[in-house]
Parts: sequence; C-alpha cells; structure tokens
Amino acid sequence: MRAALSVGEILDESADCVRLVAAPWLGVLWLTSLPLRMAQAHFAARLIELGREAQGYGDHLSRLALVSAATLLLSLWGRAVFANACRQALQGALRGAAVLRLRPTGLLSYAYVALLIEAVFYATCLSAVAVPVLALAAGLAAATLPFSGRAGLLRPLATLSGSAEQARPLVALLLSFGAGFLLAGVNLLALSQAGLWLARGVPGLELARWSGLLSPRYPRFLCVLLAGAWLAVEPWWLASLVVYVHKLRARATGEDLRLWFERLREAEA
Repeated sequence: MRAALSVGEILDESADCVRLVAAPWLGVLWLTSLPLRMAQAHFAARLIELGREAQGYGDHLSRLALVSAATLLLSLWGRAVFANACRQALQGALRGAAVLRLRPTGLLSYAYVALLIEAVFYATCLSAVAVPVLALAAGLAAATLPFSGRAGLLRPLATLSGSAEQARPLVALLLSFGAGFLLAGVNLLALSQAGLWLARGVPGLELARWSGLLSPRYPRFLCVLLAGAWLAVEPWWLASLVVYVHKLRARATGEDLRLWFERLREAEA
C-alpha cells in the first residue's frame, strides 16, 4: 500500500530543485515576472487612489490593463521555462539550453488555461475567496504543461483537473505558502523600515517624504510590497507543484515503485 503524498517530502524536494536550477533559471523567472507584478501593483494602486472616480478614467485604466496583458504573456513563458527546468532536474536530465525547448502545443494550451484563470481572477478578486484556488490552478497549469495532448477547448482543462487528484497535499501546500507569503511580506516591510531607520543617521538627509512613501498606509507601497512578497515565494511555489505532479504521475505509471526497488537493491548490496 502506498502512503499518501507527504507535504514535507514535497517541500524538501522542491527546495533542492530550486537550488539546482537557480542559476540561471531562477533569474529568468524573476526577470520575466517582475514587469507583470509591477504592472499589476501599479494598476491596483491606481484603482485604490481613484476610488469611486475610477469609472471616469476608463481610457487610462484600459491602457494600464493592456500593459499588464502584454507582460502576462512574457511571465507565462518564464514560468513555463522554470517549471520545465525543475522537471528536468527531478528526472536528472537538466541540460542547459534544452530547458528552453517547450512543445508549442503545450505552451499554447498553457497560455489558454492561464488566460482563462486570469479572467476569472479579475472577475472575482474583490471577494478574495477564489484567489488561493486560482493561484493553485495557475501553478498546476505550468506544472502540467508537457502533458497536454492535442490542442482543444476542454483537453487542457481536463489535464489540469486530473492533476488535482489528491486534495490533502494541495490544501497543505496552499496553507504553507499562504503563511510563507505573509511572512515574506512582513520581512520586506521590516527591511524597508530598517533601511529608513538607518538612513535617519545620515546628517542632512531629508526623509519626511520617504517616511510617507514607505508607510504601509500608502496604497502604492502596500501593492508593491505584496508584489515583492509573491516574487519571493513564487519559485518555491512552482517547484513544489512540479514535484507534486511528478510524484503523482510516477505513481500512476509505477515509476516510483521501480525507483524504490532499485534503491532497496542498492542498499542491500
């Protein structure tokens, strides 16, 4: 009998996976995700600043939304490349430029699912209830990219739903990374306030304006802080979902039992 997937084991393997692919694929992920997160932070900050008057600035907000949509496509490519690097590292076949070779069908299916998830996110983000589930779906879409078959309207969604076979480890991962996201945000806030406190020791430096800009009560700073916290945890989040999908598919094919038997024979020898 196989035991249920261990969340601790998934997190341990994802940490090793990120360490193996950090150079250069972690940089690729951050460089491709940074424009999107900053564009989203700016868009959210403008909505908060405009408040009830936002409906009178439709053209301005539409232009900001188009910028976010353009940077989203770049971010999707970076996430797909990073997930591919993690998967190759798990298979012991991490080979430089081979990470960039993504199947066009899988990439298009991933972009299709990701755009659907993004549309649902913007339609429901004010309630904040569906945000964790959508974040999980977006991560699983990147992790299952190579397993998408022929293109179709429902086939990519079926592949995505099939990867959510075991709910318990996925819920545990959501809770773990939710706590990690909050902790990363608190650490970034503490770092900014520590830098402001140290700057007060410089003679003649005027910090009144910076005290307001770096205040958590300033909406723009708060949005940037949340974007930075997500950037900090995103590599480990994607890696953990790649590890989860890898283990799930290994169980379906019996690959995990073969590897376990090989390790057992090596230990006995």
